Amino acid sequence: AYLTLVKLGKQNELPLFVGGGIGKNGNLAANAAALIMLGASGVQTGKYILQAAAGCLGSEGDRCNVCNIGVCPKGITSQDPRLDRRLDPERVAQRLVDVYLTFDTELKKIVAPLGRSTSLPIGMSDALGISDADAAGRLNIKYVL
Repeated sequence: AYLTLVKLGKQNELPLFVGGGIGKNGNLAANAAALIMLGASGVQTGKYILQAAAGCLGSEGDRCNVCNIGVCPKGITSQDPRLDRRLDPERVAQRLVDVYLTFDTELKKIVAPLGRSTSLPIGMSDALGISDADAAGRLNIKYVL
């Protein structure tokens, strides 16, 4: 999508936000940095971060996924007062703040050695390189040995 925007000369006019499993199977900051370097204007973490901060009962790979029907046993998305009592909103809010402050610090550690700043314009695909010549040609990124 980013390369199409570049071809059209619109890469700085149309924001491209990506999401879906960001941080779910690894480092949130590393996942976000990779997507930003591929041209994303921003990333969204979705419900996973809220689930983790609120103490979702599911495991990393097997959440109960009843968030959208209002019967969350932990009370995270519940409309039932009996389930709602199980959630401490102040504690969850503090945990979310901690997650995002840590994310910011980790992202800065990743982009600083690249000579970048988190305040620079996004779309830094020039920082990428790949050792597969065919993939480098298809993706229009540097081929490195």
